[in-house]
Amino acid sequence: MEEDKVGQYLENGITGGKELHPLQKKKYLGTFQERVITSLTKEQVQTLDFLPELEQKMEDHPDAKLLLNGALPYPSLRPYIQLAEKTHNEFSIVQREENETDIFLVLAAKQEVESPDVKLEKEMPKQEENQDESKQSLLDKIKKITQLKKHG
Repeated sequence: MEEDKVGQYLENGITGGKELHPLQKKKYLGTFQERVITSLTKEQVQTLDFLPELEQKMEDHPDAKLLLNGALPYPSLRPYIQLAEKTHNEFSIVQREENETDIFLVLAAKQEVESPDVKLEKEMPKQEENQDESKQSLLDKIKKITQLKKHG
């Protein structure tokens, strides 16, 4: 029994021990999904459109830590670092390869949060309606025009 404990201790020392949810931690920049207050993809981080919403969440959770994916160049991360400094939240730049995760920013609590992984979303602009119309076939467009003429 004593030898088993010593063997396990040595094994953990050599291999680093078993990690709990390693894929989850890789995806969420080193934290567990249960601790994620919000997360952003690469495209969302680069647009800077979510800074006001993120600032509000950071103010609502002053003990939360901002995790930034180091796969992005520093100029892309700088506005978020400045935001963390402004709100007095801790931040870390975590090294991840671009193909390891689609998450490039995580605001993580120290403990589990009630609604894990709430992604910030913006309403799509109304241009999407026009794009849908451009995807219609020519026949569908003609039918729509003739219906409008009949009713109009």
